[in-house]
Parts: sequence; C-alpha cells; structure tokens
Amino acid sequence: MNNPVVSPFSLIPNPSTNISSAQLAIPQVDSTLSIVRGATVPSFLRDECLADIFEATAHTYPDQIALTFGCKRLTYAELNTQADLLADRLLAKGVKSGQLVGLWQNRGLDLLISQLAIAKTGAGWLPMDADIPPERIMVCLEDAHAVGLITSDELKPVVAEVLASLPVELWTVESLRASMPDKRDYPPQNWLRRGAVSIHDPAYVIYTSGSTGKPKGILLSQGSICHFLRSENGRLGINANDKVYQGFSVAFDMSFEEIWISYLVGASLWIAPKAIVADPEALYQALSDNQITVLHAVPTLVALLPDDVPSIRIMNLGGEMCPDAVVRRFAKPENAPNRRLFNTYGPTEATVSASLALLKPNEPVTIGIPLPNYGMLVRGENGEILPIDTTGELCIFGRAVAIGYLGRPELTAEKFIDNPVASNDDEKILYRTGDLAKIDAFGNIFMFGRADDQIKIRGFRVELGEIESALVDIDNIGTSAVVLRPLNDVEQLVAFVVADDADKQASSDGYSQQDLRHLLRQRLPSYMMPARFEWLTDSQVPRLASGKIDRKVLKAMPLAGIQSEMQGDEPADEAETLLFDKLRTLLGVQQISLKADFFDDLGGHSLLVAKLISQLRQVPQFSHLTIADIYQARTVIGIADKMRIATYDNRGLQGEHAKITRYSASFSQRLVATLVQTTYLPFIIMLQIMKWLAPFFVYNYFTGSPGDSILTAIVWSLLTFLAVELLGFMMAIVGNRLLIARVTAGRYPLWGSVYLRWWLADRLTDLAPSYLLAGSSLYVSYLRALGAKVGNNVNIGSITIRNPHLLSIGNNVDIGNGVNLDNAYVEKGWLHLGQIALGNDTYVGSYSVLEGNTTMADGSYLDGLAAVVSGMQLPANTAWQGAPLQPTNKPEPMPASQPQNIGMRLHLYYLLGMVLVACLFYMPIFPTFIMVDAFDEKFVLPFFQAEGYHWTMLRYFILAIPGTAIMIFLTVLVSAAIRWLAVPKLQAGMHPVHGSLYRRKWLANLIQESSLQTLHGIYATVYAPYWYRLLGAKVGKNAEISTAMGVVPDMLTFGDDSFIADAVMLGDEEIRQGWMHLKPTVVGNRSFVGNGAYVPDGSQIPDDVLIGVQSRVPTNEQMQQAHTGKAMSDEGQGQTPQGQTWFGTPAIRLPARETIIGYDPKLTFAPSTARFISRAFIEGLRIVLPLSFIIGVGYSIVELVLDVEENYDTAMAILALLGCGVLYGLGSIVFVALIKWLLVGKYRPRSAPMWTLFVWLSEAITSLYEAIVIPSINNYLRGTVYLPWVMRLFGAKIGRRAWLDSTDMTEFDCVTLGDDCELNNHTGPQTHLFEDRIMKIGTVKLGNGVTVRSRSTVLYDTQIHDNVIIEPMTLVMKGEELPSDSIWSGSPAVSVSKQ
Repeated sequence: MNNPVVSPFSLIPNPSTNISSAQLAIPQVDSTLSIVRGATVPSFLRDECLADIFEATAHTYPDQIALTFGCKRLTYAELNTQADLLADRLLAKGVKSGQLVGLWQNRGLDLLISQLAIAKTGAGWLPMDADIPPERIMVCLEDAHAVGLITSDELKPVVAEVLASLPVELWTVESLRASMPDKRDYPPQNWLRRGAVSIHDPAYVIYTSGSTGKPKGILLSQGSICHFLRSENGRLGINANDKVYQGFSVAFDMSFEEIWISYLVGASLWIAPKAIVADPEALYQALSDNQITVLHAVPTLVALLPDDVPSIRIMNLGGEMCPDAVVRRFAKPENAPNRRLFNTYGPTEATVSASLALLKPNEPVTIGIPLPNYGMLVRGENGEILPIDTTGELCIFGRAVAIGYLGRPELTAEKFIDNPVASNDDEKILYRTGDLAKIDAFGNIFMFGRADDQIKIRGFRVELGEIESALVDIDNIGTSAVVLRPLNDVEQLVAFVVADDADKQASSDGYSQQDLRHLLRQRLPSYMMPARFEWLTDSQVPRLASGKIDRKVLKAMPLAGIQSEMQGDEPADEAETLLFDKLRTLLGVQQISLKADFFDDLGGHSLLVAKLISQLRQVPQFSHLTIADIYQARTVIGIADKMRIATYDNRGLQGEHAKITRYSASFSQRLVATLVQTTYLPFIIMLQIMKWLAPFFVYNYFTGSPGDSILTAIVWSLLTFLAVELLGFMMAIVGNRLLIARVTAGRYPLWGSVYLRWWLADRLTDLAPSYLLAGSSLYVSYLRALGAKVGNNVNIGSITIRNPHLLSIGNNVDIGNGVNLDNAYVEKGWLHLGQIALGNDTYVGSYSVLEGNTTMADGSYLDGLAAVVSGMQLPANTAWQGAPLQPTNKPEPMPASQPQNIGMRLHLYYLLGMVLVACLFYMPIFPTFIMVDAFDEKFVLPFFQAEGYHWTMLRYFILAIPGTAIMIFLTVLVSAAIRWLAVPKLQAGMHPVHGSLYRRKWLANLIQESSLQTLHGIYATVYAPYWYRLLGAKVGKNAEISTAMGVVPDMLTFGDDSFIADAVMLGDEEIRQGWMHLKPTVVGNRSFVGNGAYVPDGSQIPDDVLIGVQSRVPTNEQMQQAHTGKAMSDEGQGQTPQGQTWFGTPAIRLPARETIIGYDPKLTFAPSTARFISRAFIEGLRIVLPLSFIIGVGYSIVELVLDVEENYDTAMAILALLGCGVLYGLGSIVFVALIKWLLVGKYRPRSAPMWTLFVWLSEAITSLYEAIVIPSINNYLRGTVYLPWVMRLFGAKIGRRAWLDSTDMTEFDCVTLGDDCELNNHTGPQTHLFEDRIMKIGTVKLGNGVTVRSRSTVLYDTQIHDNVIIEPMTLVMKGEELPSDSIWSGSPAVSVSKQ
C-alpha cells in the first residue's frame, strides 16, 4: 500500500493530534505576490472562551503554582476558587457576557484574580495602567460603555469623583469579598456561574492613543484571543514546567503572552514588583534568583541587562524593533546553548502578535513568518498587492484580526478593509498596519518602520496626534508637531511648538520645559511625555507642497541646546563631574543646575534612568547606585550625594501591600470609645497595682497589732502575691475567651466596637506575668487556654502574641526567644487582625517578627531577626532570613532526639520553679517592710508626722530608701546563689530539651529574665557588670551592659570596654528538633552592639567591631572572610583584625563609618575615680528610688483605704482603691515629668560624652520613666487618646488623632509626630545613640499619616514625610528623609513601592 504524502498545512481533524513546531514554522508563500500564510491548523480554532481554557488547566494541574508575588503563592486550584468568588459577586451585580468591565489596580495577585474573575463572568475587561490620569480612565470607560470598574480601596478615592457623572458602577476587590456570605450559608457549589459565551463576545478591549486626541478602543473577541494563545504557543513551546516572568502592564497586550499562555499550559507565573520592572540591574537579579525560564520583554530593556541569565530557555522579544546587538548577545550563548530567542510582531488590532521569528546569530533580524492561521500581505499606495521583495504597507488577515474600533466607524472603514485574497470566512477582513515592510521569496518579513505618525516607544504604541492635540489645547500654542528621533543614541519624543499668532511668539518662551511637562502630565501618561520641547516661529516650520508639516525635516533639524531655567553650576568634585558629563550626553543639556530635577527640569524618564545608572555603574566607586536612588534623589545634587555615599540594597521578597483608604473616625466615635476606655482603665490599673498592693494589705493586716507574727505575715503575704499573679493569668485567659474569641481575621475601624474589645483583651493579657513561662512546657498550655491552636512537641522560648485565637501552631515546632507574633496592628485608621499559621516542623528564630495573614508551611525555617510581613507565605521546606525577607540555606538537621516526655511531673517542676523565682524576687521586700515599720515605730523623721496623706507618702518614701537598697542587695545575692546551686557550671554542647541540664539551665535563665522585671534599674549602670559576673559571665574591665536578653551567662564573654546597648538578644541558646545547643559567645574588646541587635549563640565578635542598631551579627565565617589576616582556628576562637562595621539583617559590612573624636578619653573610655564614684552614686539612686516610690505610695494607699473602710464600708473602700490606682498612675506621671523638667529641662540635639553629668541624669530620667510610669499607667494607656497627652507633658510634639501603641520614647522633646500618626507595638523614635561612648541626640520628625509597624526603629536626624508606611522590623537610618506616600521595609530601610 502506498502511503499518502501529508502536507504540514493539511487539516488536523483531531484537536489532540500533535504537530511539531518545525512544521508550524513552514510558511505558505505566494510565488509572485507579497502574500504569506502561516501553517493551517484547525485544531487551534475552537469554540471556547478564556475562562474555559483556565478552568481546564486548573482541573489538570490543581496543585501547580499558578502565581507568585513576593512570598505569596496561589496554586491553580486556589486561584480558581478566589476568582470564582469574585465572579459570583460580579454576576450577582448583573455582569454578564457581552459586557465590558474596567480593571484598574496596582500590580499584585488581586489584579490577576480580578482579571480572571471578569473572564469567568463571560464579560470582557478593559485594563488600564495604574499610573494613567483619572480623566483618561473616565474617557475610556465612557467610550467603551463599560458597566463597571473594579479597583482597590486605596485607588477608589482617586477616581470616585471623576466617575460620579457616569453610569458606571465602582467596585473594589475588598468590598466584593466582604459582601460574600459565609460559606456555611452559601457554599461554593451554589455560587453563580456564567451563562453561554459566544466566541464573538468581547474578551477585552485595549485603548491606544488616537490621532484626534481621543484614545481609540480595540475590541478583541473570545475566539480571537483563545486562538492566538494556542497559535503562538505552538511556535514558542512553553509548557507546565516553565516559570514565566510577568512584568508587563495588563494595559499592554504583551501581558497576554505572559499570563494567558501560562494559563493555557499550566506554567507558573512570577509577578515582578513594580520597582524592578524597568530596572535592568534588579530585573537581572530577579530573573537569576528565581530561575525564570521564560521571559517576554521589549528589546530595549533586555539590552540593558548586565549579564545573561542561563536559566532562561525561551526569550520572546516584541513591542519594538529588535537590534542586531541583542541577537548577538542573547541568541544561543555558551552558557545557554538550548535557548530559543524569538522576535514577535503584531499590532493590538491583530490580537497581540501576528508573526514570529526564531532569531539566530549572524542572520538578518526579521519579524519572521505569520503564526498558524494568520496571513500577511504587502499593499501598495493604490491598494494593489505588491510583488515579492517590494516595500509597501504591511496588512494582516486571519482569525485573530479585530472587527474594528469601538464607536469609530470612519476609522474602522479606513483600517479594516475587505481582503481580496480571502480563502475562508476567517480571512475576510484585512487590517492595514501602517508599517512599511517587504516579504521575500521564503516568506520572511522585513520591517522598515511606520508609514504614518504612529510609533512605538518603550513598548507602548503612541499616536503622535494625541500628544499634538494636548499641546495645542494649552494657551498660546497654536501649532505642534511631535516626532520620534534619536537623541544621543536613545529614541525619544521631541515636540516642536509654535505660538498661536505672531504677536505672542515673543512671549512664548514664558513656558519652560518644566511648565509644559506639568501641563501635559494632567492629560497624558508618562510614556507619552516628550523629552524635549522646541519653540519655532511659523516661518521655521518645514512644510510639504500640500501644506502639511514635513516631519522628515523635523527629524533632522538641529535642536537648540536647552538652557536650564536655573543658573548653571560647575561640578565641584569627581562625582559631580561624572554626573554632569553623563547628563549632557544623555539629555543634550548644556547648562546644568545642581537644583535641577532630573524628571521635571531635564526631561528624564524611566529608560533614561536605566541608561544613566548603567553608565554611572561603569565607574567602580559608583557601582552601588540603584534606580531607586535616582527616583528618591531626583535633583542633580541629590544624585551626586547618592554617588558619594555608598548604599546597599538588601531587598528581598515582599508581601503584597494592602491598598487601602485611610479610615477617619468621627468625633463622636472617638468620644464614645474614650468613654468606654475610661470606664475600664481604673479597674485595669487597680488590678495592676494589686500585684504589689494586695501583699501590702495582707502584711499590714497581720502586723497591725502588737505581738503579731512577722513570719505569719510574710507567709500570707507571699500566698497573696502568688494568688494575684495567678489572677493575672486568669484575667488574660477569661478576657481573651470572652472578648475576641469569635472575632475573625479582617480589617476593623479604629475606635470601633471590635477595636475596643481587642484593646481590652490586650490590656488584660498584659496583666499576666508570662515571662515566667518562658522556655517551659507550661507555655503551650497557657497559649491553648488563651485560645491558640497548638500541636504537640512545641517548644517556645518567649513570645508576645496580640491575638491568641488567630494563632495556629503545628506539631514539632520550635520558637526562639523574644519573638513577636504581631497579628494585630493599626494602619491607616484600621485595626488589622490576621491569622498566623506555623506548620509542622517549622522553626522561628529568636527576635523575629511575624505579622498576621502569614503562613509558614511545613518544614520551613525562619532565621533570627527576620520579618514575615502581612500576606507572606513561606513555602514548605524553605529557609528565610532578614528584613526584607530573602531565601537562605537551611541548616543541617539535628541528630534524632528522644521523644519528649511531657507529663504532669514536668509541668509540676516548671510550676514550682516559677513559684520559687517569683517569690525570690518578692521576698526581699519584707526586710524593707520590717525596716520601715521599725523606723516608723521609733518616730524617725518626726518633722514628717504632720497630718495629710501626702506627708505620709513622703515620709514612707524616704524611710523606704535604705530598706530598698538592702532589698536589692539581698535579691542579687540570693538569686545568684540559687542560680549556682541549680546549675554549677554549664558546658557547651547539645542537650535534650526538657532534660535535666535543660531544666536547671531554664531555672538560671528565669532568674536572669526575672531580674529584668525587678532589677531593671541595675542595667546600663556601673553595677551591671558585677551582676553578670555573679551570674557566671566573663566581663572585662569598663564594659557597659544594658538590657540584654536571652543571656546564657556561662557561655558569655565580654571584652574590655565592650558596649551592649538596650534590648540586645545576646547569645541565647538554640532550641531545635528536640535539642538545646549551647555555644560560647564572645564580644571583643571595644566592640559595640547596637540597640535591638541580635547576637546568635556561638558568635565570636572580634575587637573593635561595631554591630549596628537592629542588626544581626554575621557568621564567624563572614567576619573571617572580611579580612586578610590569619584563619580562625578549628574551634572558631581565632582573632580577626580590628575595625569591622556590620549593619543590617542579614548583615553587610560597611567599609567605613563615622567616628567621633576630639573628646578627652577620661570622658569616654578611661574615667577618673571621682567620675566613677559620682556616676555610681547617681545610678545607685536611680536603682533605689523607683522601688522606694512604690513602697511609699503603697503604705499611703493602705492607710487611706483602711481608714475609709473603718469610717465607711467595704464598698467605699473599693471605690477608694480604684481612685488611688488612677491617682497613683497620674501621680507617677507628674512625679517623673517634674524630675525631668527640673534636672534636664528641654532636650535639644547635642553630643555629650558618657562620663558626664548630663548623660547620667538623662539616663536616670529614662530609667525612672521605664520603672515607674510605664508599668503603673502608660502601658495601659496604649491605644487610648490619653497616651499622646502624657507624651506631650514630657515634651513630645504630637499631632491630632495620633495613635500610640508604644511607650518607647526617651528624649521626648526631640520627637515630632504629625496628625494621624500610628506607632505600633515595640516601635519607637530612637533619638540617641552611644557609639564611641558619645551620647548623640537628634530629632525624629514624622509627618501626617505616618504608620510605623511592629519592632521598627527610626533613628535620629530623620524626617519621614506624610503617609509613609514603615513595615515591621524596619530601620530608618540616621539622617534619612523618606518621601511622602512611600512604603519602606527592612533593616536598613529600602523603598518597597509607592502607595
């Protein structure tokens, strides 16, 4: 039997029949005329819509990752469900097939979910770039007769007023989701589904610029786009194993290649943050780090990539003509021999692309041959089809050609004509592209540019007439012509303008370049902005015989040098010289002012930014520059400053930023909330003071008569103390269970009912002494009692949790010390509550922060001092570090451990240990009682025996001073003795969790942590080194140690003159996979560890090293590699050369830092004996006075309440106690504020050496504030209108409606907070530092509407402008100025995005 010959163009009857890409690349070429068709593949022509394509893929690949944005991922199944939900809401609002819905959102998951949801309704979408003016949105929606617009809560206010006059519904993603009924009442199977969708129904409409000044809409059908996806991918060959970069705006139709071809085959989309889309350096890093395999891009951007990306196997270029240089560089490089480089061509009218070429080195660059089921021909001026190899207008036909323009019949008739060579119904329409091209005998199409004035720039198609129309609408401009011409090797728009009459030409120069840009910016998107404006007289305008402007002459006409409207400056140094040279080359500007704005004054745009950065980075000392530096600096002097000061980019994966509108509570809402809080505050404060006041009562009760037993009084007093501590736990549990157990994750108005419930529960939680539970098996039981879901074999160091019922912890989870689970924060007037989910076998390192709406999947690992921002999801079995978050290597697994036997005996051990330590730090108060009573009986200080409770309080305060000193001394000795009895000596190594050594070490740790509560005043004094030595640490001479946490004293060595600042997590043990790992930690001589830093156990910090504020100490290997000295010994104990400076998390090494010199060493590192004694005396008072004040107040309250009960009744006594509690809190504020104003007055920016009186007094004020005011009242005023007033009393300048959840301020007068500022938990303006033992004080200024989230620090000499969001664990560096409406994240802070 003879086998028939099958042509590659034969019909393929079975849709599942495969056809090779090689067959698809064989064109059908007319032998004489310029007509070429692609392969004929009927299987690509199906009766389907876009939603059908996606749903088929979601069914086939449900668990495949569909979208990745930052750390947030969605599988195809999850994306399908989320889009179904929004589709249901849209269908319920009447959206249906045949209609159009506008789509205007910022980049992110919600944008693509919304796009898919519209498709699922059967309707088409009208996408608009997030940066276009509202007026253009209105024009497009009105022209398209759209039924609605989907946007976000944040963008809604921008367009609400503009759209008010249109019959267009305005929806936000957030409101649509919020309107969805509960799944229990409305299960997914009942959700609305689309009806019948025809292949002729609209899938989307794209607007491009129009020659009349009005944009024109191009409507593409469901059948056209579905066919295109299959047709182009038949050539490209993208599959389900690919990871596709998504960088184009959805308003640019090349985004369909990225998004919907991926949906067709089940590939994974990696959505690029806006910040990297036009940044070649950042783009290269993202492509490399994320192992992207498919890249769709414009050639201009690809050409600027600093290096190749070997992981890319398919690179598809389009949007503009492709240079030969790009082909030579990226087609089949040595490191990616299997790569395929494509060049695609096609106007929007032909559904994205119509032809494709596989580019190869040393071959001509063409636009290839038509895609399957497409055809092209070349037409002459008279409409005739030209012979082969003849240049003319390129025309397109086939299934994917649009049917015309919306509401533009004349233009449709001009551009969409009958096809004289149609062979079927799909080929009936011929689209005239206006591009000049020719077709050779092999079917290859060569492109030669535009036949009219429609051009493409930076991937966007621009009708020059729209720009000209906008120009002539400006007063005093009569004529304009815009051309695209090369300016210093960059194709840019140049506008030629003429005054409207001869009399006004002389005054036309009144419009500066900046003025014209400002006027055009109100009507045109940025990519349509001319780079240059040239004024001409009427006689200078070149014209053709027909009277039309001769654009060819304009393209060649010499341009006048732009003179800056500001006087030109001369460069002063190397940085300015280089910058001036590059700006002159790129922009053609002769006179440059240092004050000139790169964008407004010099005509810069995104492409020129990339060019400028690429050229500046060629000079090694300026290689640190980023595109963000240009955008932030803007002015020439600002850019030069960025060049001079090296900056580092620690950007990592970012969560999706919530786009929300600020909620402003009314006066009545705030008033009602204040009244509610005012009602509860006295009871809360009373419960707090009862912790120490109740034992006072009991002691006085049992010693009120002669012959009473002091021992009996002590026993009953201790029992009362323990009962009150237990009551604190009970109040926390009951409060959380009753108040917020049923509150779900979401966003709630500040000062609303949910906020008040959460606030009260949070304040009640503060009553529990949860620090006693740290590291014990009881912590898990406590969290469960609060409402958290906690699995088995969970080890917890110490945490703060803002919403226990929104916390779920799996099995075998380890959580370090000082971890903030901040699943409640306030931003833009909303309380955000979110779920935190820690999967099985996860690890959370010490001092980390996790916000709500975050997930750590099974086996994921979070290193210490890392931040998981709201919306992030850490994939399974991955490891992460830093802020912003970035991937790291997962540590080697620990050896298999014995199963933990957690039973009643273990619980009882920890319970008894807690009781012992709690009593240990309370018992020394009894000698004070005894001494005060003895002094009182002997009428010591008789001149204070006058009538009045204020005299009584003063007398007891003074009498308590010596007793308090003895009490503190005894506490130190007894606690140290018990520590050594429990753990004589710890050894480095691995020990089982909850084993014998672990339990004894836990007891020693609890003593040290409890000392932070009772002996807080000892820290940051000359007495602190002695305390640490007693606990077992090796402390060198003249060491300064503040409130270090997580300390394992036996494992700790402080060098001479070392300095540990406040809130440092210092060498805490690692608890992981059932083991406690102890390693020695060393801080070298004269080394400085800044506030809030994290020093992992085993760190060996060399001499003279500075670890910055909120920074993570680098690994020993990193510090070793940072120098060229001898290698460390095998034990890691070798020394490194001195002088390193490390900053950030993860740490980066700074080559140099500011050092302060000129002070006498006697005032810094080598004080005299007299200065040492003077400081010791002042700091001794600072330690004793807070406790003496409490004791004095306690005695006075006891006497007062007992008198009231004796003279009235118990009810009146309780009321008196409530009043005393409030008065005590208010009195503590007045007492400390008065001392502050008397001793230091108003804080001003200054520098002062550490061994001077000002510093001692200032630190004493801080200590009194932290020891008296915060625990007695300010801690409970957080989240109320009262706390800002307290801070104002101390000197802070705080605007209206400010919301404070933090009490952390020191130099109050140097703090300025604008209206509507929000400081969340554990945040604060850091108005001083002690580097080089010099106290430097500066100002911190926060503008209106600034939000600072958890564990963030703003250093001094900073100014943060209005509406800035600072994400958790962000450090704003000294001297920084953050621009308005921006989001910042990381340590140090980097710009995340504009809001």
